[in-house]
Amino acid sequence: MPHVSVRGVNVFYRDEGAGPTVVLGHSSTGSGGQWRPLLERLSSRFRLIAPDHIGYGRTGPHPGDLPVMEHEKAIVAALIDLVPGPVHLVGHSLGGAIMARVAAHAPERVRSLTMIEPTLFHLLAPAGRAKEHDEIRLVADRVIRLVDAGDHEEAARGFIEYWVGPGAYDAMEPRVRGTVTIGMAKLRAEWPSGFEEWGASVQALSALRMPIQLIAGTETTPAARAVVDVLRGIWPEAQLAQIAGAGHMSPLTHPQSVNQVIEIFLEAQSGRNQVNRQGAASP
Repeated sequence: MPHVSVRGVNVFYRDEGAGPTVVLGHSSTGSGGQWRPLLERLSSRFRLIAPDHIGYGRTGPHPGDLPVMEHEKAIVAALIDLVPGPVHLVGHSLGGAIMARVAAHAPERVRSLTMIEPTLFHLLAPAGRAKEHDEIRLVADRVIRLVDAGDHEEAARGFIEYWVGPGAYDAMEPRVRGTVTIGMAKLRAEWPSGFEEWGASVQALSALRMPIQLIAGTETTPAARAVVDVLRGIWPEAQLAQIAGAGHMSPLTHPQSVNQVIEIFLEAQSGRNQVNRQGAASP
C-alpha cells in the first residue's frame, strides 16, 4: 500500500481504480477504510485515493509543529499533486471540512465537491444558529477537558454517543472501541479547528463555482444539520440528498444509499466535464 511523506508525517493512503480521480476524506477517529464499499463500487470507472488522516489508521501522529488543519490540507494537496488535472473531492464530517478548505484554497484543482455533514461549526453562530453552535461547543469542550484529564475512555464514550446514540460506545467491538479511544488524542487537537475558519470563510466558500453535492441524514444531530442548512444558503445551486433514517455516520450505517448518491453525482460531473472539454475543442 502506498505512503507519502508530507511535512514530516508518513501518510498512508489507498489508491485504487482508473479514470477521473476522486480524493476521499473520512470522519474523525476512523480511517480511509470507511470508504471500502465505495472503492469497490467505483474503481472500474474512477481512480480513488483515500488517505488516513493524521493520527488515524496507519498515518503518523500530528507532530505539533504546524496547526493540524493546515497539515491536513497540505496532505490532501500533496495527494492531488500526484495526478494530472483537477480532481473530485468527497468528504465526510472531518473529511468534509478538510475538503471544503482545500477547495476554497485551490478551486482550480477541483472538479466537484461532495460533502457529507462537514464539521464547519464556525459557520453557525454568524448565521444565527447560536443554539446549535452552543450544543456542539459543549460536546467539544467536554471531550477536550476529559482528554486533558487523561480520561480518554470517557471522552470517547461521550463523543460516540453524541454522534451515534446512547450506548453506542459500549456496544462497539472491543477492537473498534480501543481504536476510537486511542484516537481521542488526535481528536483533542483537531476539535478547535472546527470552530475556526482556516480558509473556509463565508466569502471564500461563496466564491466556489464547481458542482457541489451535499448529503445529510434525516436523523442527524441539530448541529450537523444546521451546518448543512447554512451551506445551502451559501450555495443555493448545490444539490442536497437526504438519507432517510440515517444519522451523522451515514457512510457507515447506510453505505448503499450514500454511495449511490455519490456515484450518480460523480458520473454526472464526469460526463459534463467530458462534454465541456469536447465542446471547447470544437471549431
